[in-house]
Amino acid sequence: MAKGVYTRTEKVRANMRIVNKLPSRLRIIMSEEQKEKISKSKKGKFPTPETRLKLSIAKLGNTNNPRLPRSLETRKKISNSLKGEKAPNWKDGISPLNKIIRGSLEHKIWRESVFKRDNYACIWCGTKSGNGKAVILNADHVKPFAHYPELRFAIDNGRTLCISCHKKTDSYAGKGKKEDTTSMEEKLEALNKLNKEAIKII
Repeated sequence: MAKGVYTRTEKVRANMRIVNKLPSRLRIIMSEEQKEKISKSKKGKFPTPETRLKLSIAKLGNTNNPRLPRSLETRKKISNSLKGEKAPNWKDGISPLNKIIRGSLEHKIWRESVFKRDNYACIWCGTKSGNGKAVILNADHVKPFAHYPELRFAIDNGRTLCISCHKKTDSYAGKGKKEDTTSMEEKLEALNKLNKEAIKII
């Protein structure tokens, strides 16, 4: 190949910009004819049992394989390496505490423990995934998450419920929030007290 400085036309540069935005697997631009030839050459060909065994063994040694379960120690290391300022989307600590707790490793382990204890089935109606149907399960706090912070990660305070049963609970979607029973007169009285105290300070 000839050596030297090449000047690219604007059209070539525009094409390169488009190609570079694509994922790496799509960067090789092929004609429909080329794609058809490759497709025909691969049809009906399957890896031999020996090759499949080799691939399987190679994946077992790969710690980055997402299909393999990671140890608790590894999960803690990954979690700590992505917390706070180390996180790629860190925005100076604007996440609410509730979101931080629910996204923590401790909360994930609590959920898994509750599901395992209840055999991945709703404890009220007994539904579970299987036989071609998928059931979404929720790990529900018996005593509400917001009112009992000391019981947030207690496995005894958790239960497995399907979505329809979870909606029937008293605390679903904030139903269990403590109502403000303070009358309007009491609120106005408290406001007047604060105003009087502020005037004294001034």
